[in-house]
This record gives sequence, structure tokens and C-alpha cells, in this order.
Amino acid sequence: MKHSIKNFSSSFKFSLLILIALMSTNISYSQDFGADLVSSYVWRGTQFGSGAHIQPYMDLGSGNLTGGVWGSFPTSAKGGGNELDLWVSYDFGPLALTVTNYTFPVEGGAYLEGEGLFKSDYTEVAASTSLGGVDLSAGYFTELEALYVELGFSTGAVDIAVGYADDMAAAWYAGGGSGLVNMSFSGSKDIQITDSFALPVFGSFIVNPEAETAFLVFGVSF
Repeated sequence: MKHSIKNFSSSFKFSLLILIALMSTNISYSQDFGADLVSSYVWRGTQFGSGAHIQPYMDLGSGNLTGGVWGSFPTSAKGGGNELDLWVSYDFGPLALTVTNYTFPVEGGAYLEGEGLFKSDYTEVAASTSLGGVDLSAGYFTELEALYVELGFSTGAVDIAVGYADDMAAAWYAGGGSGLVNMSFSGSKDIQITDSFALPVFGSFIVNPEAETAFLVFGVSF
């Protein structure tokens, strides 16, 4: 893929401003970090790599502004599917806007030529909101011209999400087409280990009608 100096410069300046805002000593902020261990990495109906993945994260926020880094790394050297993302989000109340820079380092943390933090063509602008108990979100990859729209709701015992994608400009979600790419049915519970400690676990049954694939994923949060 081609990369322009203009895109790199804009992304770098934007991210630098966010970092300065979040790290200012004149504001109060909150931080959080943790990790999920999942039996396989399935995102929006598509599996990345193979085998179990560890998915750590670190967040830093102040008021309605939050930024962070999220990653997914296979537990075996041959698993593949390495990912390291930088994101920033602002919650306006009824609507939250998020910009994410997705990157895919190879084994050892190195990047292929032309790839890297703030350099890749995988920048997504997303918006999310909730209406009457229904969660709505939409994300658009600006360079790939790929759109993903998801509707989610809870039945009480089961959380259901349905995702539609259009990537006719480049094969990303639906192989260069459009259609339903994600139907997930999820649940979670806490396994009581001691009187003062419970282990959060979750599971998802995921179907991709467009690709005719299905997955069953188990995960643990730390």
C-alpha cells in the first residue's frame, strides 16, 4: 500500500496533541490497565492468527477525553495475528467519537517497510451511541474506504450483536463486497475463587454469514 507524507504528518501531529493534552500536569486524570486471555482472536466476524492470544491494554483519561493502547499477541510463536493499536476517544454525552490507528508488527515487534505507528493505512474514525437499550456503532477506515456498522443489545442472559460491512474499495471485511459479517451471542460470569476474589470469564458464539464461518471463543479477564 502507498503511504503519503501528508497522511503521516497529520496523524503524527494529531496524536502528539492528544498525548500533550492527556499528560498535562495541570489536569487530573485516571488510568487503567489489564489484559484478556482468549482462546482465539476473532474481531468483527474475522479470525486473526491462530490459537490463544493475550490482549493487554493501557488507558489514560481526563474528563470526557480518553486515550490508550491495545494489543493482541499469540501465545505461540507461530500463531500470527500480532496487533498494536493506538486510539483516542471523546465522549460528547449522547455520542462518542473514536480515532484508532491499527498497526500489525511482525514477530519481535518490528514492522514491515512502510508500516509502523502513525504510518499505516489502517486509520478508523468511529462513532457510537445508545438508544433505548440498543447500542449503535459505525466505523470507517479512511484509506481503505471500508465501513462497518454494528447493532447490539442484551436479552438479559445473552448479549447479541449484528454487524454489517461494506468494503468494495478493498477486501477487508467482506472480501471486496458487502453483507452481514458478524452475528455474535455472548455471555459472561464471575467464577468465585476465594471470598474476596472472583475471576471474570466470558464466551462468544460468532457466525460470519458472508464468509460462512463460525467460531466459539472463551476468554478470561485480568
